[in-house]
Amino acid sequence: MKIRRRAAMWAGAAATTWAAYWLLIVGSFLVFASAVLKWVDFPFSHHPYGLQLPLLQDIQLIPHLSLLSYGVVGITVITAGLVLLRRSGKFLALAAAILIALWVAAPCQIAFQQPALLDRLITETQEVPMIRGFTKTYLTPNYGPAEKFPKQFEVDNVWDRFLAAQSFLGLGWYCFGIGSLLIAIYSLSRLPVGQRVRALALSGIPVGTVIILLTPPLIGQHYFTSACTAQAQGNNEKAITHYRKAMWWDGWRAQDINIYAIIGDLERLSGSGEDSPERHISRAREFKEAREYESAVFELGRAAAWGGAVAEAARGESARTRVDFGSALYRGGGIGAAVTQWQQALAEDPVQQQGLTFLIARGNYDLGRYQASLDALKGILRASGDNPMLADAYSLAGDCYLKLGRDVDARNSYNLSLKEDMLVNFWAMSGLAGD
Repeated sequence: MKIRRRAAMWAGAAATTWAAYWLLIVGSFLVFASAVLKWVDFPFSHHPYGLQLPLLQDIQLIPHLSLLSYGVVGITVITAGLVLLRRSGKFLALAAAILIALWVAAPCQIAFQQPALLDRLITETQEVPMIRGFTKTYLTPNYGPAEKFPKQFEVDNVWDRFLAAQSFLGLGWYCFGIGSLLIAIYSLSRLPVGQRVRALALSGIPVGTVIILLTPPLIGQHYFTSACTAQAQGNNEKAITHYRKAMWWDGWRAQDINIYAIIGDLERLSGSGEDSPERHISRAREFKEAREYESAVFELGRAAAWGGAVAEAARGESARTRVDFGSALYRGGGIGAAVTQWQQALAEDPVQQQGLTFLIARGNYDLGRYQASLDALKGILRASGDNPMLADAYSLAGDCYLKLGRDVDARNSYNLSLKEDMLVNFWAMSGLAGD
């Protein structure tokens, strides 16, 4: 009887506590849990968790723990709010406002303040189908389920970029946001009626955060629209000036190779900037459209020699041109030249073009360079978080080991391939059967 009475007492106390604090408990749990959940869904690379997504810096190729990450800052803020809750409920309301500001800042950071990250996400989205197509055409395909990503993104204006960035956000970001809102609701409900209005003023923190992050790209959008209008009216000088202002205000515009090419076209029409980097980029685009890849790469190299933001954009476009050139060479049987172009593309843009590692590995295999192929595969096994890609990489490694007479290593690689993609993995299955 005593045990039953004590259990009933504890159950009653737990029910009372839950009824009074369930919003705070659930909200805090979601915020803490978000730190170990993925915040950004990379199509190819490893997904960063909340503890790995930097608040102010671009994420590296392989995510690692960052002390100034969304997860660490979020945990610090909610912990401080809970500790100071005994002194005043205002501290918890302040913590909730900061958490909501962090939540809304994440997509804004990706869309507006870290253009290289958004470009990397979009590039990987385009790379994965390209590699899938290469595998389907030239290799034994696997038919296991693959995660689906949109193939095209409209990023012409600020709103489209925000939607593109938001589409890559993962479960951790959603948990963080829901938890922050629940904590905010709890903190407001516990404050006296007279203090709630003053507490609502804390909403200025997330609103101000959005305004600060959104103002530069909006100004850049204004100048970009004005430049397009001036170009349509034939006012080339004004169009060039406003295009440059748009790039100054908005980092996304500053890395857009198409704007540099447009400026080059306008300079040609107005008879100015004969040796400008924009003119070189404009000529490179013409060569690329004509599939004169070597000439296009040469012009982009001349543009990159100018340094600054234009150099970074030119190197990225040069890498993309080399990818297309290498693919054309591979289709034509020039495997050695294709591998050379892909390697140079990877050297010019090592972060954006990581998916090329698999193509380089396959090219080396075709050329009989089995150890070189294995060395290239180490990079993709280290950097990729895509299961079908990892399965193909392990299968290709198994083929290389067989050619080198290392049967045990080959069997291990095929088994690892099946572990990554167990459904209809014909490549690994045939390798094991042949072994």
